[in-house]
Order: sequence, then C-alpha cells, then structure tokens
Amino acid sequence: MPPTPTLGGVRDLSMIREALNELERLIRAKASYSTVNARRTALVLRCVASGGNTWSKVVKCVEDFEGTTVSPTSLNNVIKTLERLSIIENYEFLDPTYREAAMRLNVPNY
Repeated sequence: MPPTPTLGGVRDLSMIREALNELERLIRAKASYSTVNARRTALVLRCVASGGNTWSKVVKCVEDFEGTTVSPTSLNNVIKTLERLSIIENYEFLDPTYREAAMRLNVPNY
C-alpha cells in the first residue's frame, strides 16, 4: 500500500480532497448518461483502492457489492475508461493521492 501523500511530514488532506472532488465530478458526468455506469465507476475505483489488483478481484468486489453478476463487457469498459483517463493502469492507481481519494469515495445509490 503506497503511503498517504505528505507535505513536510503532515498529511496533505487538501490534495486528497481535490482528487476526491475530481473523481466525484467524473462520476456525476457519467451519471448524466448512465447511472449504472456511474455507480460501477465508483465501485471499480473503490475496489482497486482496496486492493483489487487483478481482473478477478475487481469482478468479485463489484459483484459482492451489487449482489448480482456483472457483465464483463460493461466492467471492462469502465476499467478501460479509467486507464484512458490515466487514473489507473494494470489495476493500480498512477497517483497515490487518487488512491487515497478513492478510499473516501461514496458509491452513489441510484
């Protein structure tokens, strides 16, 4: 687990809040055309932040949360979008600040 971003030995919560705001904006933008996609995006972010570092772990995490089987195509599209946005790569956050933010992310209940 990467360390929490620090500034002079003190957690820089403002950076985490800023990253959280960006993730929340992304999810709201997705909700404008698909609430299912928005919810799954939040779930994937939370699952990866919580250690889901393989396809099977992310699938299990999302399905456990939703209580139902998830379309592999749908889930793959969410992951590919997050990779294109340079948020994750190979089931890891590219910036530890975003990982910390994703841990604080609320999953919308649409």
